[in-house]
Amino acid sequence: MVSTYGDITAVSTYGDIAAKSTYADKVTERILNARSLPLLGQAIRGLRTARGLTQAQLAARAGVSRQWVVAVERGETRGLEVGLVMRVLDEIGASLVVRDDVGDAGDR
Repeated sequence: MVSTYGDITAVSTYGDIAAKSTYADKVTERILNARSLPLLGQAIRGLRTARGLTQAQLAARAGVSRQWVVAVERGETRGLEVGLVMRVLDEIGASLVVRDDVGDAGDR
């Protein structure tokens, strides 16, 4: 599976996430890596601009400040409140997926 971050099958045990997901009907080919705050910010910025929204418009829709959106997009916000992130993602038509990177292989 190729994403904007390259071939994720080379680094992921979940190469065919749609086939393994109980939400297969919701999974699209566009999966963005958000394993860090900077990557989450890049994903949010990319989706926001693809939807034609300004930072101010997204902030108003999600009920956060424009400065908060700026900080998230720069990956500068530590200790993000998950609820606020979820509201922003809802407004840009995205969702958060938690992937089990260990699977049946045991604990890390």
